[in-house]
Parts: sequence; C-alpha cells; structure tokens
Amino acid sequence: MIQNTDTKPNPNVSSEEIDSLLTEIVSSNELHFKWLNTLSLLEHIGSRKIHTSQTGALLSEMVLRHASEEARHAAYFKKLALKVKPEGTQTFEKDSLLCGFSAVSYFQKLDFSVERSFGGENLPKHTKSFLCYLYVTKLIEERAGLVYETYDQILDQKNIGISVKGIIKEEESHLSEMDSQLSKMDPKFESRTLEFREKEQKLFQKYFQNLRKEVFQYSLSK
Repeated sequence: MIQNTDTKPNPNVSSEEIDSLLTEIVSSNELHFKWLNTLSLLEHIGSRKIHTSQTGALLSEMVLRHASEEARHAAYFKKLALKVKPEGTQTFEKDSLLCGFSAVSYFQKLDFSVERSFGGENLPKHTKSFLCYLYVTKLIEERAGLVYETYDQILDQKNIGISVKGIIKEEESHLSEMDSQLSKMDPKFESRTLEFREKEQKLFQKYFQNLRKEVFQYSLSK
C-alpha cells in the first residue's frame, strides 16, 4: 500500500464499497473509458497545480520530477482510456468524464482547505506554499493508494489487459518523499496530518456518493 501502516488513515468509505463500485465501472466500456479519462484529468490538474504553485529560485529536482511524472500519468491514463474505447474523444469534455465536476471539486476544495489552514501561520510565503504542496500531495497519494490498488486488482481479476502497477509504484515514491519532507519541516506534522485527513475523508465521501449515484443512473438507463 502507499500508506505507512503506522499512519494509515481510517477511510469513511470502505474498501469493499470502492471494490464494488469499481467492479461495476470496469464492467462497462463506456463507464470505464470515462473513469480513466477522469483520472487523466485529475493527474493533469495535479501537474498543473505543481507548476503554478512551485516557482522561483528555490524550485527543487524533486518538485520538477513530481510535476513531470504527474503529467506522464495523465497521458498514460488517457492512453488506457482510448485502449478501452478507441473511438472515444481525445478531450476532457463534460460528457467524456465520470462525475467530472465532483472529482475536480474534491481536488480543488482539498487544496483550498489546506491552503486556508496555513493562512494564520507566521511563515514565509514560499514555505507556506511548499507545505501546502506537500500536504495536498500526501493526502492525494494516500487516497490513490486505496483506490488504485483496488482498481488494479480488479483489472487483473477481469483480465482487462491493462495495468496501473507502474503508477502505483511511483505514487508510493511520491508519498515517501512527502512524508520525509514534512517530518523535517513541520513540527506539527502528526497533528496536522490527522486534521487534514479528516477534511479529505469528508470531501472524498461526498465525491464517492456522487460517483455512485452517476453510475447507478447510467445503469438504469441501459
């Protein structure tokens, strides 16, 4: 798993619920295409956020590498989407996404929530920005650990012919780097992590409920 066992969050959406919904998504080429296209969009947004928030003379190799890997993940998920549905769109139009607005909202609100929590901290602007980047990345990678691994297991079980094992391995590396940096930089690392996880869990639960509703509505229409 991407999480360290001693810091693993207690998700309010169970692994069984995630497994059940992803199994239903994978069973439909249309839903599966939209799911992969949405993951591609989220990875692209992640890369763009890194480039936007982390600039200037203090930019490190780690940040540049992370941004490039997120962009590569976005391209890879798009490639997988088109493998599932070769006639699918090359774009991120609304109808090509699975609960796209809610997925993006989850990411944006998490980013804003973490950024706002540092508003009253007496820290240099660059430090605040870097800490926000580290924490948001950590939270996203922890969630990816729960979702991507379940998803990859389903791909194997169903013999779909695609895999996200390479992405999981790189996300594990990202999380390890975030934890290492945060433990050195933030004396409040443990308490702040618990606080931010609670916020992430609430946001993800809302997104998951919307995702489940959209998949259910799609199933009813068939």
